[in-house]
Amino acid sequence: MTDRSIACILVTHLPVKAEARRLPHLRGKPVIITESYGSKDLVLDNSPEAQGVGAGMPLAEAVARCKDASLIQADVPYYNGTFDKLVRALELRSPMVEKAGLGCAYVGLEGLELMYGGEARVVASLLQAAPQEFNPRVGVAGGKFPAYLAAVTTKGGRATRVPRDAAGLSAFLSKLSIGLLPLPWANKTRLHRFGIHTLGQLSALPVGAVQAQLGTTGRRAWELANGVDNNPLIPYQPQQ
Repeated sequence: MTDRSIACILVTHLPVKAEARRLPHLRGKPVIITESYGSKDLVLDNSPEAQGVGAGMPLAEAVARCKDASLIQADVPYYNGTFDKLVRALELRSPMVEKAGLGCAYVGLEGLELMYGGEARVVASLLQAAPQEFNPRVGVAGGKFPAYLAAVTTKGGRATRVPRDAAGLSAFLSKLSIGLLPLPWANKTRLHRFGIHTLGQLSALPVGAVQAQLGTTGRRAWELANGVDNNPLIPYQPQQ
């Protein structure tokens, strides 16, 4: 087990929340944010009220599932700028901040506990870095992926710490969906077809069998399902 400590700060549906800051009448309503990729119109994000819709879904299918949703063309520079403000607020709290996907950042906690007087106070400070209506969530673990899982499975405005011992970590991971793995959609579909739906089921397989089916990405997925993520934090370097 690693002795490092990493926090994942997660703002789910950041594009929708950013739009609702700009257009308050959208709050609590079904909203679909759409982005064009070549000739395809896909869903970039959606509000929880737009039921049955998900990111990456073709727009035509999304509109068929949620006919009364407001459609908004994605304003990606605005979303990135909104997220950059949050990253800068985190950098005032820790020198080690990695900007991951939109709405997701990792913070190295080494040395901060002494400064703040305990991990709970560090986490409280991280939660306060984001505007309140963004309802951020924080997960803390020894690696980036377990920290992300802790954040994604906790309630908005709250924090979850993954157990430090191997047995506790394994129990925490075992029931979570393979859908949370950073795998291509086709690979997830393939695992589901084999009857593998949870990280526990994946981690119980021999690594060789997974690698034979999915190659090196399969090995990586198997390691993550076992809570092994030694990837270093890569501090964000702002573009001049």
